[in-house]
Amino acid sequence: MIASVPSLNDAEPVWSAPQEAVCIHIQRQELVYLAIVSQEIPPLEVLELLEGVVQALTEYVGHLSELTVKENFTTVYQLLSEMVDSGIVVTTDTAVLRGLVPVPNLVNRVIENVSGIGIGPERRPNVNTSSTPWRARGIRHSTNEFFVDIVERIDAIVGTSGSVVSFDVSGDVSCKSKLTGMPEMIMVLNRPEIMDDVVFHPCVRRRAWDSERTIGFVPPDGQFKLASFHVAMEASPRSLPLHVRAQASRSESTHTIEITIDAGQCNGRPIEKLGVRVPLPQQAYNIGVQCKTGTHKVTNARPPQVEWTAKSMRHGDRGLRLSIQYHMRGNDVADRGLRAAGGTPPAEQQGVAAAFVDFEVAGYSASSIKVDALRLLRESYKPYKGVRYVTRAGSFQVRF
Repeated sequence: MIASVPSLNDAEPVWSAPQEAVCIHIQRQELVYLAIVSQEIPPLEVLELLEGVVQALTEYVGHLSELTVKENFTTVYQLLSEMVDSGIVVTTDTAVLRGLVPVPNLVNRVIENVSGIGIGPERRPNVNTSSTPWRARGIRHSTNEFFVDIVERIDAIVGTSGSVVSFDVSGDVSCKSKLTGMPEMIMVLNRPEIMDDVVFHPCVRRRAWDSERTIGFVPPDGQFKLASFHVAMEASPRSLPLHVRAQASRSESTHTIEITIDAGQCNGRPIEKLGVRVPLPQQAYNIGVQCKTGTHKVTNARPPQVEWTAKSMRHGDRGLRLSIQYHMRGNDVADRGLRAAGGTPPAEQQGVAAAFVDFEVAGYSASSIKVDALRLLRESYKPYKGVRYVTRAGSFQVRF
């Protein structure tokens, strides 16, 4: 399956494997997280598990790469053993895992690398068996802070004329808590009614959400995902942070692709981390790229592709343009015969279907969901609070 696509970004997250198994994967940076399923199970449940594995390993190890996983092999092995037992998901909550697996430090790593022996059971932290297992008692911080990140993703398909064929918004509410004692938080959102398919962290009191549409919770210590949500279809906005138009044409043996990007309405915020990836047909050669802004790279693997990146653009800026030209290989004798008969050679029939766009807009909420209030109860101090909004491209395709 993976060998048949230009890159892992183009691979379907779920595909069938030999021996009546199903492979489900996600890719984060340079690593692929793969789950092999041999029994009936909802694929979204497995994808959620893999996301939890990535988050837990990141909090323990830091930046995840082949090298850091090898350096912390004992910790990674212990975490995976605690998260999944005999094929059954136990927990991915790092607040619970910290009571089962010690956070590695430099001394532990030296001992493990020299002796090959992990932390013994007598040195493991005590397991929290209270009614709030995600939060230990007696937590103290010199400064009390609570930060909220609402990160939304836009999945869209844009037609050749720039019209929106499909549009979908989903998001995560992630928090970072450094609060003393056993506080209770109340989060009030401005448009909770447009959120559906909401999945909460176990710390959230569902009764308050069901009756009042407020989020009440005792937060874990450190970073955690408070909720993930999808925006109801009837409430989804139809405007995009950027407008993309793409056209493909052919003259004789030369194929041309023209892509234009203009900034849309995103409250005056700059559009950053712009990127366009254009997979080309396997028979493409002699590839030429023209762009006045940004940088480009041509990957000459089979099939080849063009990657174009630009730092940022604002509303009112001149549109960004990318032009790609290439030729197609084919059987010359057979192609001439088909042209003489009024047909089209097979190589020229295989044109480019779509380009894939990436972007990020800090301080902008595609769904207009905002935090109206964030209150702390059961503690007397006043913490420093901050909220940040980010909108990113999910699966954003522009068809030719």
